[in-house]
This record gives sequence, C-alpha cells and structure tokens, in this order.
Amino acid sequence: MHSLLWSSCGKRLGIRDRFVLGLGKEPLNEIFLRGYNGLAGPFEGMNAVHQLHDACGIEISTETPIKFTHADIVPLNIILSPVPDTKVVAIIDCGQAGWYPDYWEYCKAQRVTLDPKDFDEASQRDWSETYLPLIMDPVDLDAHYHPWLEFVLSKGF
Repeated sequence: MHSLLWSSCGKRLGIRDRFVLGLGKEPLNEIFLRGYNGLAGPFEGMNAVHQLHDACGIEISTETPIKFTHADIVPLNIILSPVPDTKVVAIIDCGQAGWYPDYWEYCKAQRVTLDPKDFDEASQRDWSETYLPLIMDPVDLDAHYHPWLEFVLSKGF
C-alpha cells in the first residue's frame, strides 16, 4: 500500500523545493487548520516548515522534510478488493492533500477516530497498532507526535 499511496497522491519534494501548501499553491485544506486564519499557509522558502510550526505553535525544532501526502489516510478512504486475496485497489478522498511536514500524515492517521458505528474501538486499535505501521513509517512520539497532538488538542480536536 505504501507504493500505492505515493502513486495515488504525489511525490517527495526535492531538496530545493521548500513549501508547505495545498493543491494549486493554495493554503492547506487540512481539517485541523480550518477556521484559523494564517495557520494553513501557504508557507514558502527555506524555512517553510518552521513558518508552519511558528504559526501553529507546534514545538518541533528538528529539521523536517516536506512531502506531498494524502493527509486523510483513514480506513474508510482505503478501498480493498474482495477476499480471499485482499489488496488495496484505491485510496479515495484526496481533498486535504498537499505538501506537509513528513510527520503530519502519520500523526493525523494515529489521531483521527472514526464513528463507532462504522469502526468500533477494537477495529480502531487494530488500525493504529497493526495496520498503520505497515503502511507508514512511525514517527518519534516525543519529537513529533506529542508536540503535534498538543497543537491539535489546543484547537479542540
């Protein structure tokens, strides 16, 4: 699925490409940033990630690469083929896609929970603990996830 994710939604940026923005060079269409003027960018230049961190109050000081990402990888957006040889056939809903710090997709996929009538607590735990690490590289919890989560919680999510 990792390769499907990249072929479906985009690419990694080159070393000289430094921007954090949404499709069409618009501000990010990230649900956690909606309604907060100035937090969604666009941010451009060699310090684009630092601009985002400063705007959002995210305390991540490490140099962070940027990548084009789906930004809404949740089980309901992953279409599977029928059993017995289940395979990922599509990833849908790229409406929040854009160029983000490379930790963003994993942090968000860990945080977003689905409606319990669609995805019960045990299924959510399986997604987070078993399947998500198979399709995305986990991030350092102290360096990336906890500062990102603190920001998200401060916005009421």
